[in-house]
Amino acid sequence: MKISPGQKWDHGKSLVLACAVMEKEIRQFQNGRVDFRFFDFGLHRTPENMSNALQTEIDRASTQDYEAIIMGYGLCSNGVVGIFVRKQPLIIPRVHDCITLFLGSTERHQDQATKHPGTYYLTPGWIDKGETPMTKYHSYAQSYYDEETARWVLHEEMKHYTRIVFIKSRGYSIDGYRKIAKENADFLGISYRELDGSSRLFRDLVRGPRDGNFLILKEGDSIHQEMFLDL
Repeated sequence: MKISPGQKWDHGKSLVLACAVMEKEIRQFQNGRVDFRFFDFGLHRTPENMSNALQTEIDRASTQDYEAIIMGYGLCSNGVVGIFVRKQPLIIPRVHDCITLFLGSTERHQDQATKHPGTYYLTPGWIDKGETPMTKYHSYAQSYYDEETARWVLHEEMKHYTRIVFIKSRGYSIDGYRKIAKENADFLGISYRELDGSSRLFRDLVRGPRDGNFLILKEGDSIHQEMFLDL
C-alpha cells in the first residue's frame, strides 16, 4: 500500500534501519523522535543475510513502542524481499538501490543510467564504510597472493564500466573523498565526473511528507520484488 501524499508520522517515535553508507545523510534529519540502527555494508554481498539481519531488528522492535519502522534500503539485489511486517507499519522507499536516494529522485537516476549505463558511483559514505574498486583490488590481492591476478580479476569484473561518478553529499568536507574517487578512476583507466547529491529523499524518508516514492506496509504484509518492478 502506498502512503497517502502529504502523510506524516509526527506523533510518536520511529525506528530507522539503514545501511551505514548513508548514516551522515540520514542523521542530519534527526528531530528527536527517531532512533537509528545502522548496518554494515557487507550485508549487500549476501542478500539473505541482509534480510535476516533486518528481520531480526523488526521482530525486536515489535515489542517496543515505536509508531513506525523506516527502512533506509531499496530493493538492493532482492536483499529486502521476504521481510515480514510484525506490528508497526514499515516504510520503505520505492528504489532499486541507494544511488537513487543519493541523487534525489528515480527520474534523475534513470536519466543517468540511460545516458551513461557504465557508471560506477561513489559517495563519501561508500568510501568510508562501503567499498571502492581499489579496496576490492587490495582484498583480491590478499586472497590470491598475486597482485597481477588480483588486478586482472578486478578489471574483468569492472570492464563494462566507463566512468566513475562521485556524488557530492552534504555534510562532508569532500576534498579527501574527491581525491580517492579520482584515484579509483585513474586506477581503472576510465573517466571521472562529479554530480551534486540531493538530501530530498533522505529528508522525506525520515521526516515526511511521503509520496509515491515510498511504500507503507501494514501488519502481516511482506516485501515482494513486484513492488519495485515498474521503476
